[in-house]
Amino acid sequence: MSNNASTIMNDAVALHPWQRANHLTSHNNQLMIDGVNTCDLVEQYGSPLYVFSEAKLRENATEILTNFRQAHPNTTVCFASKANSNITVLQVLREAGLSIEINSGGEFLKAQTAGYAPQTIVFNGVAKLRSELELVIAADIKAINVDSLSELERILSVAQAIDNCANVTLRIIPEIKAGAVAGWETGTSSSKFGMTREEQITAIALINEHSDHLTMTGIHVHIGTQVNDASAYQKQAEFLIAYAQEVSELLPYPLKHINLGGGYPKNYSSSAENWNNVSPHYRDNYRTDIGFDAIADILIKPVANALGSNIEIIVEPGRSMVSDTAILLTTIEASKTRQQNSVFYLDAGYSVLFDIFSGWYFHMVNASKSDDTATQLCRMVGPLCDSSDTFHDIEGEGRIKSLLAMMPGLSEQRATLEKVLLQQPSLRELPSNTQTGDIIALLDTGAYGLEMMNQYCGRQAAAAVIVGSQQSSRLIRRRATADDLLHFDVY
Repeated sequence: MSNNASTIMNDAVALHPWQRANHLTSHNNQLMIDGVNTCDLVEQYGSPLYVFSEAKLRENATEILTNFRQAHPNTTVCFASKANSNITVLQVLREAGLSIEINSGGEFLKAQTAGYAPQTIVFNGVAKLRSELELVIAADIKAINVDSLSELERILSVAQAIDNCANVTLRIIPEIKAGAVAGWETGTSSSKFGMTREEQITAIALINEHSDHLTMTGIHVHIGTQVNDASAYQKQAEFLIAYAQEVSELLPYPLKHINLGGGYPKNYSSSAENWNNVSPHYRDNYRTDIGFDAIADILIKPVANALGSNIEIIVEPGRSMVSDTAILLTTIEASKTRQQNSVFYLDAGYSVLFDIFSGWYFHMVNASKSDDTATQLCRMVGPLCDSSDTFHDIEGEGRIKSLLAMMPGLSEQRATLEKVLLQQPSLRELPSNTQTGDIIALLDTGAYGLEMMNQYCGRQAAAAVIVGSQQSSRLIRRRATADDLLHFDVY
């Protein structure tokens, strides 16, 4: 780190080490992904560009299946396709042995297109449309995870109308607080998800009353995403064991499965030492020691031991399957100096990677100068006509500034304010000679990036490629064109 950076201990995550053996490496001072030169990819396909690793997709699928099935052979892994529903990504995960979880009729269409059989599909969501229910009930999918009594009544109405039997799983509120940020907590009654115990008793009575058109296949609990607290999984296991036994006494047949949801955490940098010089609360959100092996021990084993070998355990991982399988390549288009720091303007902002709008952290590497060790602290921003289009938590910084202006006495509590209000450090560490034209790689962008991409400010959506064996690459999502900007307009 440069001299001016060494005096600032809490403003930037350390750039080095960023390498990941056999995946992200350097050759001739340029970033390689699975042996393919990232700068060459930008030259071939343009910028900004998502680059996926087929090898990493398969590796993640194998890792979760191996760990969870060692703990309980009758475990089904349903990839949460909201994290990434690109057809090629879905096909790779299906070939690797995963089933699928969907959240809409659109995702049902994508699952079908990617080759998933109906009995490998579970359907989540809080406001399922009648038209969507008609599709999945007619197809006889594995389970509809029911979020409310009103939804169950709608499912019954549809099943009766088409004279078919719907497989339903009831989503219960476990009152377990978990998740990296408040918006990602789904296991308490303060969230919009799930049913209370009382509501489920009523629901089970309705199911039993209409056994020709409703079959209760299981119970479902999801406590949040990026859950980095082992005790939350322990509480989830204890809750599910007791509740499954409770529910079984109300049914004339045994439960087929217990759905544990997902939310498993992933690391957003290559090494824990990247975070040594920043405040600990950042590391708590973006680093974890909880891998699939730990989750198998904490969550899968206790449930399996208590409920027996015949029960099927379903999990719904999304982020943990795909976040570290992709990088986003983006080009520096302009630069300036502000408050003694360089500011670099990228051709990708939150329209390409929407999670940065909420202050989420993605580690950056200069793909054009990947080996350089002399560094500077700088600001990175996007191209949109919007002050929130930054790679730092500008909203959190603004809230702290406003609070201190209103109540100067809070300055002694600044560290606490930062812990509560700031989602990521304010500066980036990049090579000292970073300049316009360089390619910047954002790591761990495989989850939600493609799904939430938009064309705000008339900026065309990015392309995506996948790197396969033999150091080859192919397009899996074309770059949007100017004509696409007019596609939905009627004039």
